[in-house]
Amino acid sequence: MEGLLVLVAAVAATTSAGGGDEPTYETKSIDPSLAVMTLPAPVTGPESLAFDGRGDGPYTGGSDGRILRWRGGRLGWTEFAYNSRHKSISVCSPEKKLVVPESVCGRPLGLQFHHASGDLYVADAYLGLLRAPAHGGLAEVVATEAAGVPFNFLNGLDVDQRTGDVYFTDSSTTYRRSLHLLVVATGDETGRLLRYDARRRRVTVLHSGLPYPNGVAVSDDGTHVVVAHTGLCELRRYWIRLSLYI
Repeated sequence: MEGLLVLVAAVAATTSAGGGDEPTYETKSIDPSLAVMTLPAPVTGPESLAFDGRGDGPYTGGSDGRILRWRGGRLGWTEFAYNSRHKSISVCSPEKKLVVPESVCGRPLGLQFHHASGDLYVADAYLGLLRAPAHGGLAEVVATEAAGVPFNFLNGLDVDQRTGDVYFTDSSTTYRRSLHLLVVATGDETGRLLRYDARRRRVTVLHSGLPYPNGVAVSDDGTHVVVAHTGLCELRRYWIRLSLYI
């Protein structure tokens, strides 16, 4: 199966037109065209997208554990960053082009740049919180646990561009990503919302006991973080200064 990344340059809005019992909706888009960018085989499963401080990209993580960067139609996808296992474990080498269990070579999910430093932060479901330098290359592990509890299923991630703090989710402390369906099926509520302070190099648990927390987004003014919950299909908000999760 090929990995496909589809970008839609559009802004959608729904408007109701009066007159009937059932409203009609109109989608207004800036550019309805699609750009399909096929990932190099055997890479599949792009989870998140990020653009660097210059607006270049997108960057995405793949099933082989690497971070790839889109260089345009002529160059296509090229390797931007990789974790230590791609140098220490032979089957993780991109030259092998093998399909191996993602727990062996890592599985990058959420990713976002800190624009001031150029660093790219990556939530790897198996390896922990990673940071790649602005020029790419080896992504170092900066954290693997919080409050004495090892990360088990890191997932969504965003960066507060004003402070450099990294907000991310550990979707379950019971089930790994390979068993993600059980997080929903069992009603697991062991997920956590976490913050990494890059200056102090410290991880804080902001809230625990969460049902499958997934994607996160920091507000522009830095007052709150929105968390998407898989299974519940709802968004919740964490007010940073109030330490309030609603």
